[in-house]
Amino acid sequence: MTDSSPFVHPCWGLQFHWWAVDSAGRVGMFSSAFGPVPAAAHARESTMGAATAQARAQHPEWFNWVCHDDPEECPETHCAVVLGQGPYLFTWDEEYDDRYTRFGVPNEPLLASQLSGRLAEAARLVQVDFLFERSIRVDLRYPGGKELLSGTPGPQSVPHCGNGDDVLTDPPTRGGTDGETVNPAQNRF
Repeated sequence: MTDSSPFVHPCWGLQFHWWAVDSAGRVGMFSSAFGPVPAAAHARESTMGAATAQARAQHPEWFNWVCHDDPEECPETHCAVVLGQGPYLFTWDEEYDDRYTRFGVPNEPLLASQLSGRLAEAARLVQVDFLFERSIRVDLRYPGGKELLSGTPGPQSVPHCGNGDDVLTDPPTRGGTDGETVNPAQNRF
């Protein structure tokens, strides 16, 4: 990152998720413990937190992925995971280049029009003018004090590492007050 951010991470050192919508209306989830977040996400930290709690309760598979038992086997900073339906997944890469790196690609991208509740509110706070499916890296810079989010083009699909166990689909999840199994396809996001 060439220009420093005037906005600090709202929970420095703790994982913070923020949401965005690309120019095609597709949703992206961004994770960071140390990287900058957009001004709108920072200003509405509680909205982002409530959206993340809603998403985690309805779709734990968006959060509970493991690419390898042994991280040393991972050839890149993050192994690619594939979701059934869900957001594009990005994480802050402070180790190599101080940008968000795409590591999750949905087979069926989640659209902003499918969202409800706090998740809908949070995702619409940050809108970008590039496509998540074409961006392998996302920069958040502040040239001249103005916030600029930009995507770096790359391959639409990301090679997978591991033995295929990193591919996630939408398994039945527990929901409701009595722990009954709910088919995620019946859930409204």
